[in-house]
Amino acid sequence: MNQQIDIRDQAYLSGSEVKKLNFIKEPTTLEFRKYYRSGLRSHIFEVLEARDVQRETHGEIIDGIRMFPRARPLKMFRILRNRFKNKEAVFKEIKKYNTLLKFLGPDLIALSEEFMADYTGTGESQIVLCGLQEYVDGQILDPWRLFGDNYLMDLFGSPQDGLDQSALVDKARKNIESFVKKIREMITLTGYIPDLAGIGNLILTPGGDLKLVDINNIVEIKLNDTILVDDKGYPSCDVSIEVLSILERDILRQEIHMEDPLYRLFLSPKRRERVKIIEREFYTNL
Repeated sequence: MNQQIDIRDQAYLSGSEVKKLNFIKEPTTLEFRKYYRSGLRSHIFEVLEARDVQRETHGEIIDGIRMFPRARPLKMFRILRNRFKNKEAVFKEIKKYNTLLKFLGPDLIALSEEFMADYTGTGESQIVLCGLQEYVDGQILDPWRLFGDNYLMDLFGSPQDGLDQSALVDKARKNIESFVKKIREMITLTGYIPDLAGIGNLILTPGGDLKLVDINNIVEIKLNDTILVDDKGYPSCDVSIEVLSILERDILRQEIHMEDPLYRLFLSPKRRERVKIIEREFYTNL
């Protein structure tokens, strides 16, 4: 992006309650708009050019026709919902992102500039972790809806400039293969896996690149009968490993070997049934 974003520009915690953040200044040329997919762990805002929002709202005349072009975000502004007791706790959280960056690299994750802010909106000083994250345009790679042999072909729709659909599908498959390989390396060397389970966590760009956009949830893998849940009570570890197997089997067309210690444990029928029960309880209590 060409314009430097001042992180003090105005943003709100919700559309219905106008609650200004004390580390935000009055808006200038930028606007912050609450993103429709804000998650369990973060408030998420689109960082937009004010003039682009104006065009989107009021339209502009193009060849005699009033068009309403969608404002494209410059960045995604995240505010983690967690409140941290000290800076050391924040640095520990940021370490998760650095681990992802180390193993996956900038080509496979949405890059982010992480920073701390002193939030006083509750009447007392609290440390919050924020991030200015790369905006990734594209289609959601939903592991739970991989319908048909032409799933990737259908996902891209009409051909893009300079690439036909078959070339895009080949490129996407190679990027998914690289992603799976690096996730495997991360599991082997660290004993951790990122959250692959959430719908919208994996995005395929129009050019065939794959990006992991949920960069703040990395869970430990324990090779025992205990089903670990994350800080929200979701069995992220088990479900993420299941997603890994889906990518290998249904997109890469690789045979799933149950003698693999990872799959032998986490994909066993009895364990998967226990995980499904925990998932149902999680969604019931949302």
